[in-house]
Amino acid sequence: MNKSLLIFSLCCLSLWTMAQDIIVTTDAKKIDAKILEVSKSEIKYKEIDNLDGPTFILEADLINNIIYSNGKVVLYNQGSPISHKEETEKEEMAIRKAEQLASLFDISETNSEKEEHITPSIRGNSWNMQGRSLVGKLAMPSYDGIQEGSVIVEIVVNPTGDVISAIHIGGTITDNKAIQSSLNAAHKAKFSKSENNQIGTITYNFKLK
Repeated sequence: MNKSLLIFSLCCLSLWTMAQDIIVTTDAKKIDAKILEVSKSEIKYKEIDNLDGPTFILEADLINNIIYSNGKVVLYNQGSPISHKEETEKEEMAIRKAEQLASLFDISETNSEKEEHITPSIRGNSWNMQGRSLVGKLAMPSYDGIQEGSVIVEIVVNPTGDVISAIHIGGTITDNKAIQSSLNAAHKAKFSKSENNQIGTITYNFKLK
């Protein structure tokens, strides 16, 4: 009889042990617990070796993960992994917006060059690349359309001064020929050297004869 009671007790103890939840905190502490309640901001639990004892509350910010008795694992405070490429793209986006605002509202800081020998239909082209100087002259887009106005091109310049990217970001002209010609011309621009890639703008102004 005593032997049967002992076996029964051991079975119950084994089931009780397997039914426990494990809380892993952000400082790598493990808590053997019975989870009672879960919310976005906190969890309530009892210590597994004192189920008749007090109910504890733990803030979600202090939890790394919870391993439930059924094997399910819930992660907390993990965040979404961001690749180096995504980080770079975010940084470039922030710089791009800042450059655009600067070119729109702080014209006094924009480097401007009046071309002496330019295509007759283009006047007053300008560029904005803080900390760098233009090497030579801006290549001129060719255009035989019927629209007057401007094409604003955002450029990315590498450390050696070459334009490695050109994107149409604004202006008053909607003619695709003028836009594509401006992009082609922007790729031919050359700037002084620097340590890092840099974002700037070139504005082409078209005026019909």
